[in-house]
Amino acid sequence: MAIVKHSIRENDVVVLRERVGGWAAGTSGTAISVYDDAALVEVSDRVTGEALDMFIVPAPLLEIKHHYPSSPAGGLEA
Repeated sequence: MAIVKHSIRENDVVVLRERVGGWAAGTSGTAISVYDDAALVEVSDRVTGEALDMFIVPAPLLEIKHHYPSSPAGGLEA
């Protein structure tokens, strides 16, 4: 059986596999920017949506929780 590895994309919800800085394994965040071997992750308050922290995490320490589709070609309509 083949194993398919999914790439992290911007706006994906990700989960930390291990402790990163002050954030415990299992913490959820959003991949804000994606690099070859890491991602900039934002952790937000679940109630207010306010950003609590942003930090770069090596890709092997991230698990994809949810993929969000890309924005439409012309952007989002209001």
